[in-house]
Amino acid sequence: MKAYGGVEAFTVAALELLGGAVEPQTDGLYTALWPDPASGDLVVRRLAFDPELLDEAPEAELVSFASPVLERLLQEATASGRVARAYLNMVVSASRNTAERLARAYRFVEGVWRSGGGRAWWVPVGVFLFRVRYLSDAREEDLREVAVNLTDGRLLRRLQEALPRYGLVAEPSEAWPMMAERPVGEAFAVVRHELQQKLLAPLGLRRRELESRLARESGRAQGYYAELIRELQEQHAALPPESPERAPLESKLAAIGREQEGRLAELHAKYRLSAEVSLRSVLRLYLPRIVFAGTLAGKRDEAPLTLTWDPVEQTGEPARCSRCDALTYELGLHRGHVVCARCLAAGGRPVAGP
Repeated sequence: MKAYGGVEAFTVAALELLGGAVEPQTDGLYTALWPDPASGDLVVRRLAFDPELLDEAPEAELVSFASPVLERLLQEATASGRVARAYLNMVVSASRNTAERLARAYRFVEGVWRSGGGRAWWVPVGVFLFRVRYLSDAREEDLREVAVNLTDGRLLRRLQEALPRYGLVAEPSEAWPMMAERPVGEAFAVVRHELQQKLLAPLGLRRRELESRLARESGRAQGYYAELIRELQEQHAALPPESPERAPLESKLAAIGREQEGRLAELHAKYRLSAEVSLRSVLRLYLPRIVFAGTLAGKRDEAPLTLTWDPVEQTGEPARCSRCDALTYELGLHRGHVVCARCLAAGGRPVAGP
């Protein structure tokens, strides 16, 4: 799998999903066969993912967040029928008891969170379905699913447990507001990384099996050729130095050596493992959340702090630090700002890294 991400990866995957093709010219510059939904023909277009490349290829179209090219691609992918929408069929309520349970999900450093009113919202989730082909001496296929919260980029690894309990509906049960999404490229980069992690185990298992089979067959082949070479070498050694039969034997030994190398190369090619991954479909799933406006009060100051309750998992969602933008369950106040525990310990300075 090629390790690229963001808008570039999403565009390549979406075009392949629609039946098009993409060929890289240089880093960030592609020639694309773009399917025309009206005629069904493939239109040749050049796509650039770096503005500086437009000097090199002025006929190329720049693809970036909110660009017309990306917006059209999203519209066509949605219209293709491979991007479906559904809502979780669940009733929620913003009660005082829910706010109290929400507060217990966090650790407030020298502060107290006071809840205001709560309101239900829909949070968009992307469920990406990939087909994985394992290619070696045999071909196997597998389907892998990755779900990501499109508002904060968090992976939802237990989503499959909730779907059978509540079910899905095509239309929302309540007309709640919709949470804003982060850039699509960020979500797709998270999905690709998670998919790569999911494939480590099956790829490792298949690779070990192939290596074991390669070792067995290579061992048998090497034993076979070693015996042939030994017999010829014995015949060669038994001949007088001036015997005319030595030259044909030497030629035969060289030919057997070349045949052995070719056979071993064939076995290594036969048991070489590769994987092809393609995006098959996307489900835009909307899950309920209850958002509670509130205030985090400390000894000397206070600041507004909005927290979110996940009624599916029955827990609070991590809040975002105002300094380093990290998601956290440990919060405190620094000069009127809500920060994570690490930034608080660093005197309010953003702390990078895990």
